[in-house]
Amino acid sequence: MRLVAGMWTWTEDVRINNNWPLIIFLVLTLLVIFWCWRRKRKQKRWYFWPLPLVLPCLLLVAGAVLNTHFGLYVRLGDLFDQYPFPTASAAVLSESSGNFAQGVSAVTQIPGTQSGVGPHTAFIWLPPQYFTEPTKKFPVVYVLAGTPGTASDWSTGGNVPRTGLTNAQAGKPAIIVSPSVGPNQLADTECVNGSEGNWQTYLAVDVPNYVNSNARALTGPKNQAVAGLSMGGYCAQILSLRNPETFGFFGNFSGTTLPTYDGGLEELFGEQENLQATINSYKSDWVIANQPQSRASIGRVITGAQDDPDLIADEQQFVAKAQALGMKVQMNQPPGAHTFYFWTTALQEWLPWALQQMGPAEPVTPKPPAK
Repeated sequence: MRLVAGMWTWTEDVRINNNWPLIIFLVLTLLVIFWCWRRKRKQKRWYFWPLPLVLPCLLLVAGAVLNTHFGLYVRLGDLFDQYPFPTASAAVLSESSGNFAQGVSAVTQIPGTQSGVGPHTAFIWLPPQYFTEPTKKFPVVYVLAGTPGTASDWSTGGNVPRTGLTNAQAGKPAIIVSPSVGPNQLADTECVNGSEGNWQTYLAVDVPNYVNSNARALTGPKNQAVAGLSMGGYCAQILSLRNPETFGFFGNFSGTTLPTYDGGLEELFGEQENLQATINSYKSDWVIANQPQSRASIGRVITGAQDDPDLIADEQQFVAKAQALGMKVQMNQPPGAHTFYFWTTALQEWLPWALQQMGPAEPVTPKPPAK
């Protein structure tokens, strides 16, 4: 049993975001076809029986191609929730000591108390200082996945534990929260209150309320930021613009400035008394033009130079308009495409920038004695 366990532990760390899985699955496909061909040449009966194996082999080839391109799963263990970083239950959020020199990710369920959509999975990364400095509260950064996507994406493909640890070791510890942005991996909610559920309320109210109540978190816009990739990038931007009293900073990595949906916005929002007014309230340009309080948000847009030109142009015009209105928003276009390789680098660039402006960890204010 120890030998088997040791072999599995070793295979967990096998890297799969390269061409080797693709080569292996292609070879398997060709071997099946060659086997059938040889049996037919020898006029063997039932020579065709292995042919159905070609389909799953081709599906594995397609999966390997997609993963190599996007870089979501780095290790074999990531596919089976065997993560290369410490994890714990939600109970760790209330602990004031622990041996977590690399930090720890609390895997929990955040209820949809106000939104009615929950509970849903979230990863809450805690820095080492959370346990070595138990009298302090910490700033919070929320990172949102795209679609298709799950709460674990930023921990696996996005490498949040390592990036968070790097900043913690540089004297900028923060709690990093990766919540769910939809009811399942394939859902395209655009983080709006619509036909998929009240996801704007879940992310703007339920998730921060849970974190602020269960972790030693600093509250207020100076102490909380939100960022995301692709659809999650749009979500982060509109969450901050619509809720500047909660999220003072945002990072939009390869996201748009307005909701997009394959079935159209009428299908996305469902029946609304005033549909156009609702749609406008989720357009970044409309919000900054008509809701002056949104201009208090400080943002950074990072989109790869090799990404969709229309996506780049969309954000460029938003940033220009925001700057003309006096907002502190900037845009960067480093080399990169619409992949986790780029989004990991974008987070590594954005997080120190955000933490530098956010409030540092502060001592917990003691409660006055009961009278």
